Amino acid sequence: METQEISSVNEIAQIDFADENKVLLDVRTPEEFNAGNIPNSVNIDFNSDEFDAMIQDLDKEKTYYVYCKSGNRSTKASQKMQEAGFQHVVNLKDGYSAYQK
Repeated sequence: METQEISSVNEIAQIDFADENKVLLDVRTPEEFNAGNIPNSVNIDFNSDEFDAMIQDLDKEKTYYVYCKSGNRSTKASQKMQEAGFQHVVNLKDGYSAYQK
């Protein structure tokens, strides 16, 4: 299954994250996350040794919108999540950098 990607901040802004079936997942470090993030996002550090274990606790039926700073870690995290059985994973291709602009 190919990872779906969106790059437009406008597309991201149109997603209703109040919907409990949509999860905004920030895969940057806790330090990066605490310095600024997209509102309502959940932080799971892709570089953490615990990443694989932590995603196992997530609901695989939900849709995950995954982002990092520039799109590199989120692409890898999205692939890992799909390999772990997640059906609905969307990579926010240009990451938090694009959101900030």
